[in-house]
Amino acid sequence: MPTQTSGSTRRRTLSLVLLAALAIVGVATVWGVLQSRADEPDAAADAAAPLAEGSLAAGFHAPDLDLYYSGQVVEPDPETWTDVRPSADYRVLVLADGQDAGTPRDPQVATLVGAVERWAREENRVDLTIEYLSDPHAYIDEIDRAASSGDADLIVTAGNGLVDPVAVVSANYAGEDLQQFLVLGAEVAEPTHNIAASDWQGSAYLGEGVTESDYYDPAEVTASRAYAALRAGVAAVLSGYTGIIVRIPADSY
Repeated sequence: MPTQTSGSTRRRTLSLVLLAALAIVGVATVWGVLQSRADEPDAAADAAAPLAEGSLAAGFHAPDLDLYYSGQVVEPDPETWTDVRPSADYRVLVLADGQDAGTPRDPQVATLVGAVERWAREENRVDLTIEYLSDPHAYIDEIDRAASSGDADLIVTAGNGLVDPVAVVSANYAGEDLQQFLVLGAEVAEPTHNIAASDWQGSAYLGEGVTESDYYDPAEVTASRAYAALRAGVAAVLSGYTGIIVRIPADSY
């Protein structure tokens, strides 16, 4: 004789079936979400600065990419960096020492900014923004604000007054939320792996209370040297040398 199933037993059976069905749907949904995320581009990769198109010539004298150390000085031969350009759109922010929001502090700062502007005009993949910082008491905060915004693949500083402030800030952005810096026409004494520098003999001011005249002569800051140093420094950064000091041969420019 068939066994009669009570109403409560049937309800429990239906509940178990429903729970099992919901579990299957839930697993399928989670799998679908995970699969769709796996198919999406890596956000961290999207935020990374574009890699180089082209390569440094042998005469750049670049060290082994896996072995070089932050602050290592490289003295390239002339024009050994010219084949390197960004492989995609490259957002560059120049923070320059200024008298006010629109005026360079001195002719040397104007020369450095002009070098970046010339490069950006010639390189159609560069999205350039220029900001003049005029309050020395706020330099650290303003550089930190620019770095934390994440709006630039590369932040270039121009002017000796920004050497110490950018050295302070760069260390805070050398970790997971990395921001790349390039000091143009000067260098920092103890760079972290995310701050490169490009200069030449006569412009290598170090900051940290060092007497400026020992390493810096305003007459040595020329448009041709600034342009060559900018190109060489950016080429090094794009090629993976993110904490290097590039010292171009001043007598060639």
